[in-house]
Amino acid sequence: MSAINQMSDLHSALPPGQHRPEHSPPPTSSVVTPQALEALLQSGPNDAREPKRPDNFKPAPSNTVTMKQDLADLGAQVDRSAVERMVRDPTSKASVAVFNKISALLAADKINSLLSEPNANDNVKALSGVEAQLGKDAIDAVVTPLEAEQIEAYQRYVDSALFNLKARLMNAPLESRFDIVRNFAGKKHEHLTGIEDYLVEVNAKATSLCSISTLVKKAIGSLQFAHHNDWDNRVPTDTRDKPCKDRPNIYSYANIHESSLDSPSEVRDFVQGRDKLDVSRIRRQLNKTLQWVHQLSGASGEMQLKYSPIHNTSVLVISGNKGQDAFVAKVFGQLKETDLLT
Repeated sequence: MSAINQMSDLHSALPPGQHRPEHSPPPTSSVVTPQALEALLQSGPNDAREPKRPDNFKPAPSNTVTMKQDLADLGAQVDRSAVERMVRDPTSKASVAVFNKISALLAADKINSLLSEPNANDNVKALSGVEAQLGKDAIDAVVTPLEAEQIEAYQRYVDSALFNLKARLMNAPLESRFDIVRNFAGKKHEHLTGIEDYLVEVNAKATSLCSISTLVKKAIGSLQFAHHNDWDNRVPTDTRDKPCKDRPNIYSYANIHESSLDSPSEVRDFVQGRDKLDVSRIRRQLNKTLQWVHQLSGASGEMQLKYSPIHNTSVLVISGNKGQDAFVAKVFGQLKETDLLT
């Protein structure tokens, strides 16, 4: 999966035959303002939303039964055509609804719970089916021809625009040709911008789906260990023999869409110096090193951490790619840079 090579100063709208959904939201800025961060720091817990659970969290059996049914429903819904619709039309209401179901159910804690119950064989089969539909090969089979279509449309438009420019120059007086070229170079080509923005959305959705697939695949693969969470491979040597109450809780995030300013996840039992927030999958999704900054500019990969000692609350922000909401997570307790796994 790759994005189109950008061409100098040409910009664009959607290609012929491609239409944005009627209710598609405009691209959002990844910049989170200081005022928004302060408001989040001062607000209390959101009781309407379930708090973020650590990777080793096991829900009550009744919750597991509900998740099993949700997984069966999701397996019936996510087939090749559904994946193609999500990738080709990533901002439509139907695509967003299915993606939200996938993200909610295939979070690390819920996958671990489904695989940890005594009779998990059916869950393994269902998860494997969904993982196959979201795997890199399946996603590439959709994205590769789609990219080829858009690149061809991009090239056709560029060839047409340059042909028209040449025709104008041939018929224009000599003294006006410089102005014609200058105006052309400074013109915003909305047709091209549409193709570029569309491919950014497609690749962002495809990357997110592949990240979820990888998470599921690793979780299923970990069943080869005596203990599903493979504790010895996840914690430092000096903590392995400590009582369970002293072991760290690891809160893992599968992708940048899992938590936002409008709907932030909340970690409510965080112990600074012991527990960890794992955002390594977000780093891999953005395909760049995360950089600490004192002030957010919206550039992809920027990371900022704020703490309010009055409210004993921390907020972590990671800026996404163009058109993506920033990742925003709220932690009740003091989160420090050393508590992050990147």
